[in-house]
Amino acid sequence: MIDHLKIIDDGLDSSLPYNEIARKVFLAYPTYAFLGEEERQYEILNEISMYFGVSYTSIQVAGSAKAGKSFYKNKEFTPGESDLDMAIIDQDLFSKYMRLVFKITKGYKDRTGFPITNGLSRFKEYREYISKGIFRPDLMPACTERAEWRIFFEKLSGNHTDLFKSINAGIYASQCFFEFKQKACITAHKELKAI
Repeated sequence: MIDHLKIIDDGLDSSLPYNEIARKVFLAYPTYAFLGEEERQYEILNEISMYFGVSYTSIQVAGSAKAGKSFYKNKEFTPGESDLDMAIIDQDLFSKYMRLVFKITKGYKDRTGFPITNGLSRFKEYREYISKGIFRPDLMPACTERAEWRIFFEKLSGNHTDLFKSINAGIYASQCFFEFKQKACITAHKELKAI
């Protein structure tokens, strides 16, 4: 079985740039959660591809399902208890949802629809992710498209509860942004290892 964490360690020891380590672990190597479940992998990724009208190859797995361990919680991937975090790397889909939010908020002038946590709007968080080339649907304003996104992933999750607690996704503007996001995971792993 492939050891994703060892690949990260070897890359760090060899002073490989973060984007190369991310490319190896998150884009080139097999997904931990789908070892022996290749047909299931095809089903899930194909369903996402068909629903959003994006290339099958633009859909990637991140998080503990990819590497076998959570980079932030220091917890092993556990079938039925861990999430499946998906990345849809597609500039057109990213732009489509950004335009949608821009239109709904009247050019960001009406921010009342953004989620509120502890009495504070999450618009600032939405804007920070957008600036990093990441669209998080959980941060978009209340609208039909947000509800449809949630319904789609709840249904997809319900079909695979034996393997995943839930399935969710974010949209990345390009592979560059996806690789950069994984730098945080690699750094978190490095810090946990140093403890």
